[in-house]
Amino acid sequence: MTFSLQLANGDLVQNGSQLGIVYGADKLKQDMTLWLAERYGVDRFHPAYGSNLENYIGGIIGFGTQSMVYSEVMRVLTNYQKVQFQGFKATPNLYSLAELLWSINNVNVGVTYDQVNIAVSVSNGQQQPTTVTVSQGTA
Repeated sequence: MTFSLQLANGDLVQNGSQLGIVYGADKLKQDMTLWLAERYGVDRFHPAYGSNLENYIGGIIGFGTQSMVYSEVMRVLTNYQKVQFQGFKATPNLYSLAELLWSINNVNVGVTYDQVNIAVSVSNGQQQPTTVTVSQGTA
């Protein structure tokens, strides 16, 4: 089972004298939130990490805007799934089914002039459903 340091509002979570750790479904949810909220291309070691959601803020909202945001969300989650699969193939004993992105069930997109709102429903490898919401905006 892999783990990550726990984050809340962009800060590390402290549990007494230790840092918080997330595993399983909580790790999956945190990872997906980070992948969608992080600006695309800022990590030189992982150039495909992140999204371009901020590009849809402040621009003209046309008929295809929601479809483009939907496509971007699917691109990010597919990349995340690909990275998980590569890690799982290399060292399957490190992963638990609870932290693997099994299916993307639904993506709801809302776009206004100054904000992009996304709600993604997924299932993990144990077929447990979870929802991740991400908002990018100027506020």
